[in-house]
Amino acid sequence: MRKMKTLSGLIFLILMCLLLTSCTQSGQTEEGDQKTIRIMMWGNGPAEVNGDRQIIEEFEKQNQDIRVEIVVAPYDNIMQKFVTMSAGNDQPDLVWIQDVYLADFAEKGLLLELNKYMDREKLNKEDWLPGAMERGTWEDKLYVLPRDLITINIAYNKDMFDEAGVTYPQDNWTWDEFLDAAKKLTKRDEKGRTLQFGMASYSWQEAIVANGGGLFSQDGSEVLMDSPETIEALQWVADLTTVHHVAPTTAESQGLGDLFLAGKAAMTFSGPWNWKAYTEETKFSFDVVETPAGKAGNKSQLLGLPIAIGSQTKHPDEAGRLLEFLTHGGGQDIQSNIVGAYPSVKRADKMFLDGQYSPESVEAVPKAMKENTVVMPSFPNLAQAHDLIQPVVDEIARGKQRAEVALPKLADQIRKKFDMK
Repeated sequence: MRKMKTLSGLIFLILMCLLLTSCTQSGQTEEGDQKTIRIMMWGNGPAEVNGDRQIIEEFEKQNQDIRVEIVVAPYDNIMQKFVTMSAGNDQPDLVWIQDVYLADFAEKGLLLELNKYMDREKLNKEDWLPGAMERGTWEDKLYVLPRDLITINIAYNKDMFDEAGVTYPQDNWTWDEFLDAAKKLTKRDEKGRTLQFGMASYSWQEAIVANGGGLFSQDGSEVLMDSPETIEALQWVADLTTVHHVAPTTAESQGLGDLFLAGKAAMTFSGPWNWKAYTEETKFSFDVVETPAGKAGNKSQLLGLPIAIGSQTKHPDEAGRLLEFLTHGGGQDIQSNIVGAYPSVKRADKMFLDGQYSPESVEAVPKAMKENTVVMPSFPNLAQAHDLIQPVVDEIARGKQRAEVALPKLADQIRKKFDMK
């Protein structure tokens, strides 16, 4: 869903640059026998990657022949910065990849293929959780390994539920049960102003998955966003705000930050990365539950943090050692407590469950991971397609358009633009 309109030209520059003998590698230095490699992460400044820095420091202690520099970029433009650096032959050795760009970058030759690396290091694909290899593969070639894998859950304020006399959400709950609870948990004053929302906001992507819909087929050959299941899901999400008024409009949430953290909403979509703040920065008790079920059940997206090795790296062995540490080795054993990330390898599962910020019903997370996650489509034009989708979804969410009218028009536009079925 991020902008890609300028990326095609930048990728062309990369190919030209690689043909010029005057292009030189920068940013990768050697001091004696110690090699320096760089990893690019998203964050709004160094403070946001402090936890990841601690994990990197542990890697350096165990691999004193390698020095690791962290390059930080905001989430909204990290992929464009990666392309720009690649065009200047200044590509970082490793990079966090946003899912919608994976296939496009792999097709353009920006990422190192990892199949031979897996074979050389004798890494067993079965060590990872289900879906891990599928998420990182394009055209039968593996390009990324996951630092973490996770699915979204619903966090809820137990104090608000207690005060309203509403039963806590249970496994296998439904959209109807969610909406009933959200209505009871929404408070307004005598003038009709909302003091407390039942839900901070609802992810339209999660609603589509839970209802058995989709935007595209897995390989991107077919457009599915005008299916009845997708149309129903998006309209249901919009109605939470425009009809039932249990979730805020954009104007109502403006300037309030995290409504759940601020005690202004009883429920929110969350992940383990939020739990430290919920534990240390609030005065209320919270717990988690799987997402409510639409027609397809309690399904949710399989998400995570994919890490790739840049194809221009001069130190593939050292980059590979860091990648293995972060996605398979020692980094997996310590990341749960440090950055609140669900480990992607099966052996570290218990460490996550025993984490210091894990809520009472933390078992809901591995349950959802093993039973209800859906791997999302991946194809080269995915990010460009999302650029067209988001404005229409925003119009539906504001009540400016109905999903049954807007989505078929959008689907036909995308079919024509990208030559899809």
